[in-house]
Amino acid sequence: MRVARLIALALAFSGGCISAAPSKAQTFFSTPPTKITLHNPSKTEGQRNRTTLSIAIPVHAGASLRGIKLTQLTNLYQWDWRPEEPSLYTGPYALRGEGEKGRARLKSIDEPTALNIVLGPPGQPGEQVNIVMRGINPKAGIYQWSVELIPDGPDPLTYSGPTLRLDIYENEPFY
Repeated sequence: MRVARLIALALAFSGGCISAAPSKAQTFFSTPPTKITLHNPSKTEGQRNRTTLSIAIPVHAGASLRGIKLTQLTNLYQWDWRPEEPSLYTGPYALRGEGEKGRARLKSIDEPTALNIVLGPPGQPGEQVNIVMRGINPKAGIYQWSVELIPDGPDPLTYSGPTLRLDIYENEPFY
């Protein structure tokens, strides 16, 4: 009886209808990608490089991979990704793997230490996506990046991936 009175009172104050706010659907990885590697076969400063970011998307990921954000961690020197368009291929990493231009594009953001990569079409669950970027190796040092993975869908929840690391060595002859 008391519950019925409370419901009647609530209806009276709300003008006769009770409505709940609509739920907001968000896209997320049920099993996020964790096998993420950064390859650079050229490890000496000043050399041309062919840096490849490889991401294995699990079969049960629950969403496709729409984008990746790499943010360089504090360092004396910044890695120069070059504004050149990256290429993308799927399958296992290959030292000289060539991809298609246009399937991955760099998206500009205001952070000078961040790189946003948008995949079109998105990487599908069960495949490995390899993004090839060309440039010149910076000065010798240890370079590290944090990784954020963005699922494809409305209002995506980003996933923080592992920290990636590359070592670049000095171009000094050994005596």
